[in-house]
Amino acid sequence: MAEKKQGLTLDELQKIDPGGVIKLKVGKRYPLTKALISLMYRYGVESIETEMLEHDPEAQRATHRAVITGSRGMYTAHGDCCPKSVSNRGVLPHYQRISETRAIGRALRWYLGLGETVFDELGSMKEEPAEKAPIKDLLPMIRRLQDMGLTVEEVDGLRANLGKPPLAELTTEEFEATLKWLGSEKGRKALHHYHIGKAEGRRR
Repeated sequence: MAEKKQGLTLDELQKIDPGGVIKLKVGKRYPLTKALISLMYRYGVESIETEMLEHDPEAQRATHRAVITGSRGMYTAHGDCCPKSVSNRGVLPHYQRISETRAIGRALRWYLGLGETVFDELGSMKEEPAEKAPIKDLLPMIRRLQDMGLTVEEVDGLRANLGKPPLAELTTEEFEATLKWLGSEKGRKALHHYHIGKAEGRRR
């Protein structure tokens, strides 16, 4: 009799493989088949068998069945691929492999007890850009600006004139790029014109 175990959660999968879960523009997270394959042996998978059930070369359509067997039992699932189920036409010539991958992903999801749909099944969804993490400790940022003879207020004022967000909203990488720009001839000229504009505004 198959051993009963608790199902894998999306949070657990993300801890094991941070790149194995992606976020879409619709706000939901989905696991990747490659992530499930990378950890399946930890969960007692003993074998994967696949079979092509349908193949139409002219229509570029294929259907596969995948059977996963292991300590949790045997699970069967189906996957298919056709022009209407893929958003990237560049991968369509590989429709047979996509069909097989989708079948394996579904079977692994059921075997692992993972409720979320595998990303490879979706076809037309787009990944959400990674969220930017702003600088948490602003004191080092202030000190580095002071070393350049600058203040947060004047740099933020310049950035506002250029239609850019304040320094506090930048990531570390963006701040480093900003410092490099401020130290360049173009950045120094922009600061000079900014101060001239402020002085003229005060005189008015």
